[in-house]
Amino acid sequence: MMKISGNDVLARSLIAGGTRFAVGRDGGALGPAFASLSAAEGVTAITPLGDIAGSFMAYGNTYYSFVPAVILASTPAEATNALTGVGTAWADKVPVFIITVCPETRLGGSLPGLTHRRTFAPFSKWSETVTSLEDIPRLVGQALREAMSGCHGPVHLDIPGVLLAAEAEFVPEELEDFVTRGLGSREVATITGDPELIRAGLRALMSAQRPLIISGGGVTHAEAWEEMDRLVRLLEVPASTSMAGEGTVYDDNPCYIGGPSYVGGEAFHRAIKRADCVLAVGATLGGLEGFGQPPLWNADIRFIQVDIDPVNICLNIAVDISILGDAREVLRDMLELVESGEVAPNPSHRPWLEHLLAVKKRWRSRVEDEANDAWPIIHQGYLARTIREACEPDTFMMIDGGNTALWAGMFCMNHRPKSAVFPAGMGTLGCGIPAAMGIKAAAPERPLVLIQGDGSFLYNVQELATARRLGMDFVVVIFNDGCWNMIKGAQDMLFGGRRVGAMLGDVDYAAIARGFGCYGRRVEKAADIVPAFREARSSGLPAVVDVLVDPDTFPETLTSFALGEFEGVSVNPLRALGIPRMKLDRRLLNRAKYAINVVLDKDLE
Repeated sequence: MMKISGNDVLARSLIAGGTRFAVGRDGGALGPAFASLSAAEGVTAITPLGDIAGSFMAYGNTYYSFVPAVILASTPAEATNALTGVGTAWADKVPVFIITVCPETRLGGSLPGLTHRRTFAPFSKWSETVTSLEDIPRLVGQALREAMSGCHGPVHLDIPGVLLAAEAEFVPEELEDFVTRGLGSREVATITGDPELIRAGLRALMSAQRPLIISGGGVTHAEAWEEMDRLVRLLEVPASTSMAGEGTVYDDNPCYIGGPSYVGGEAFHRAIKRADCVLAVGATLGGLEGFGQPPLWNADIRFIQVDIDPVNICLNIAVDISILGDAREVLRDMLELVESGEVAPNPSHRPWLEHLLAVKKRWRSRVEDEANDAWPIIHQGYLARTIREACEPDTFMMIDGGNTALWAGMFCMNHRPKSAVFPAGMGTLGCGIPAAMGIKAAAPERPLVLIQGDGSFLYNVQELATARRLGMDFVVVIFNDGCWNMIKGAQDMLFGGRRVGAMLGDVDYAAIARGFGCYGRRVEKAADIVPAFREARSSGLPAVVDVLVDPDTFPETLTSFALGEFEGVSVNPLRALGIPRMKLDRRLLNRAKYAINVVLDKDLE
């Protein structure tokens, strides 16, 4: 007989359940489990400098690998610090697995009224408390199935410290069977859509005059991008994606009108304003999509919604035809109907598609033309485009910031599957460095570039030291405008330039990176961007390229975002035109033109 602790049973269960990545500390109640995971073959275990960062590492790793990463939180402080990352994972449907220690059983006293299950309930799709050591494998198995079944999402397991420290006796040859049998089957059921509703939805889309397809994060999580891209090509219907669905309609698709969401500019807005029927697959249409509501959307749209979670059906929109099912299964059924000839493409849609493609071409030409190297201070669009062109073709783009994310969306995206991620569901800032580390752990050989604002960089800058210690190499490109640009832009437009808490000042972020033993270089001239980036890539270190950009330039698409987010807020146009230090140059004229096109739905030649 041999004695095994609850921590050992937990570690063995996680390893048998397929865990590949874990964050935690080699100390505290869960320390022995973390130590076992650290020693296990095929498992990457990282101790971050900050607990908040650890949960973002788990987010990035899980998003990229589709395997739930584990967060081990021994104390209430570690647990609540991890809540932001778990909440971000919940908003983006990323199935991380957090394990906590019941507060009331901690050595050294209790915290009356604090229960982790109540804390994590709003941000997890499943939560349970372990009541016996023998139950650990079963509940670990159930947690993993819940995380990956239906609509993906975080799961939570709370374990009393006394059970982690307790011991049970096993015959050595029976221990493995106890763990693996207790886990149960790791297979998850697939939800297929109703055939009649699928047929009705596809026919409704084809009979519309101005149809549109929106591909969302559900297509990403179902790994159904090939099916989605093929369906769009066969139907010849204009298509875009939500921010979470980025890459699920390919850039070379002749029906792709741009995106993701409102980052796609005037073509996207023209489409949602004039469309009479929209097929939304795995897309909940949140704030970044204008909630599917006027003033940005046509009030008379017929929605056909495909989603694996009934909670998401009709969440923000009135739906005519709702199809409950896995995105891949439903898309395959739709493809079968089209390829068999039962539902045929409608040639009358061609003028509508060509109109949107022409709007896309005209808008892209304008924004590309503005983003040049002639500005006295580097234009953000020029920086973003230059970085994209300097990257290897298979570079993964991690994006973290406010307006910086919009510039990246316009100029950095490859619009291919698993090529970029922007944790947009909760508007979380500061996740960039740790999330990039989680992705790098999942794909160590793939080049990775983090596009980040100067404000968001400061949230978890300490993890550069962790990345340096682990020997990771990736490049952080900071769009350093010395301010919270989205906040500053809003204060300039709404309050005539009266700024409160919007300015960050001149900070040398490259020097901070060098202080951590990383590569760091500041760039002030457009001609130095590419040399600095290439030097950073070849350094073999976590690298920071700190680029000074124009604080008085903001993305055109911020205007349409504001219309959706701040509907009802009065904007004084004379005050907006009087933005301090904003010259009446091409930037301001372009943004005025964009706003008129979006609001009035007009073409201005």
